[in-house]
Amino acid sequence: MLRKWMNGLWVACIVAVLSGCNVLDTVNESLDYTNEAGTYINEASQFAQSLPDLARQAATDPQAKEALTQELEQMKNRIAEFNGLEAPALAQSIHEQLTSLNDTLLTDINGYMEQIQNGVTEFQNSGIMQTIDKINETMNLLENLQP
Repeated sequence: MLRKWMNGLWVACIVAVLSGCNVLDTVNESLDYTNEAGTYINEASQFAQSLPDLARQAATDPQAKEALTQELEQMKNRIAEFNGLEAPALAQSIHEQLTSLNDTLLTDINGYMEQIQNGVTEFQNSGIMQTIDKINETMNLLENLQP
């Protein structure tokens, strides 16, 4: 009888440890996602801050125009990379919101790149800044994300 009880206790301990591992995995996944999303949001913000100056320079300097185009392409790649992340269940709604905003940002960037190809580097009406402002607003949601 004691032996059965000890075996049962041992099984209960193993189950408790494994359950603890699941909680720990969930916490780690959430932290990893939060760090990655925070880094992405900061990169998007820095990208937006650099664009007005690049656009002004691109109006008169072909090298600046090329640099602007490269920045836009790099951001498109970063958006695709971020959208491909696997978000943990806890962050799924935030990731869906960011992915939706990223789709809008891609449309904005593609439209602006088309303008640049047509010789218009004016940045004011591109919509990029407004979309990135919305992306920045998700930082509060991200900071409040807790497992």
